[in-house]
Amino acid sequence: MSENRTKAWWHTQRTALIALAIAAVAVVGAYVWLDVIPSIRQTDRVIEAESADDSRITISGQELSLGFVEWGEFDAPEGSRTLSVRLSASGGPDAASCGVATLTEQSSSRTWVSSRNGLDLPAGLDASSCAPEPASHRVLLIFVLPDDAEGPFVLDIEGDDSDLARFTVDP
Repeated sequence: MSENRTKAWWHTQRTALIALAIAAVAVVGAYVWLDVIPSIRQTDRVIEAESADDSRITISGQELSLGFVEWGEFDAPEGSRTLSVRLSASGGPDAASCGVATLTEQSSSRTWVSSRNGLDLPAGLDASSCAPEPASHRVLLIFVLPDDAEGPFVLDIEGDDSDLARFTVDP
């Protein structure tokens, strides 16, 4: 009799067990994609800005210059605020697009990725990353940070050749 009960239990719980297995695979995949792969990515060299006055870095075939930084320029969800960082990119014949831009709070090591998704931004804003354009252009990076994030921050921008541009941002 217990063998029939066991078969009946497996039969009735089949859908839930399959869903649980799929969810477990999705969680492991998300963890690997978001945490493991970025941490093992090789960076050949980190190029830091010389000083706050002359914050120019050449990466991906173009020169990036740190520009205007502003808190709360755009609306953010409750409990958070935006930090807008503007860069100037020189462009040029060898210009390539840049990779992911991250902002790390120096005091706590919390890190955020530049994101424009979910924000109600006016049309026609600057590009969100440096582009492979022959002409100079502006770059707008927007970070959604919790209200308790104060800075100073480290802004890292991945290059196309395993280099990393690093700026100090103190809003």
